[in-house]
Amino acid sequence: MTLSDIGKIDRIRARYGHALASHSGLSLFIYEQEQGLEVTVREDGFSVRTRDGSYLFPVGSDGYKKDFILRRKGVRLIMMREEDVLFTQSVLPDFEAVHDRDRDEYVYDRAEQASLEGHKFQKIRAKLSRFYRENDVVNVPIDENNIKDAYSILEKWTPKAGEGDAAGAGKALDNFRALGLSGMITYIGGVPSGYCCGGDIGGVYMLCSAKQISDVQGLNLSTKHELFKTLPEHITLINTESDHGSPGIRMHKNDQRPVMMNEVYTGTL
Repeated sequence: MTLSDIGKIDRIRARYGHALASHSGLSLFIYEQEQGLEVTVREDGFSVRTRDGSYLFPVGSDGYKKDFILRRKGVRLIMMREEDVLFTQSVLPDFEAVHDRDRDEYVYDRAEQASLEGHKFQKIRAKLSRFYRENDVVNVPIDENNIKDAYSILEKWTPKAGEGDAAGAGKALDNFRALGLSGMITYIGGVPSGYCCGGDIGGVYMLCSAKQISDVQGLNLSTKHELFKTLPEHITLINTESDHGSPGIRMHKNDQRPVMMNEVYTGTL
């Protein structure tokens, strides 16, 4: 997959009203190597095969999707929206799908995340207040002068359950400017300790990477909050993708108060 494929994919998504971050050109480009993705782009649609032989439900015209379904008997489909399930059942009436909670995408209101106003964010504000009170903290947007510090964090980062590996995060940094990404680095006592970055996928900001090398409470919240404060007004929502079934990540994402979940389903043709 090349950088030019991103635009092709996102134009198809926009044409057919597809909003899942999993199918965005940015996500597919970044995670292609990490997840072993094989992306096929046509004029009227695109499909994505995963390392284990499953497919993300295709995006495209009804004809493209119908042909895809009829040609892949026995194939497992993932990342299906409810309307994708219904479409598949219109082609194969006996098709059954189940809710895949571990892959649901968390979606947040950008203005809420930038302000953190109101009772529901009281706990987060308290954590941030303590973090800034107890630590010498500086947050700086990522640019060509300090991106090396983001690389240094990634190099020292140790993944926890459900966090994948460093390949996707590294690819995002390698192509930071070409992808039009933005990000934030948090320094504690002058030491680069955490960073996050993401990009616009059509009026929605996809947070594609958040890494830290310190267990100080509030670090992750601080980095993301400072980034969200810098997002332009035309960004209305923030998509932080799924929790991959990790209890810790699920708790953290729920604590940040999503305004909705992009529910997804899986089934076998």
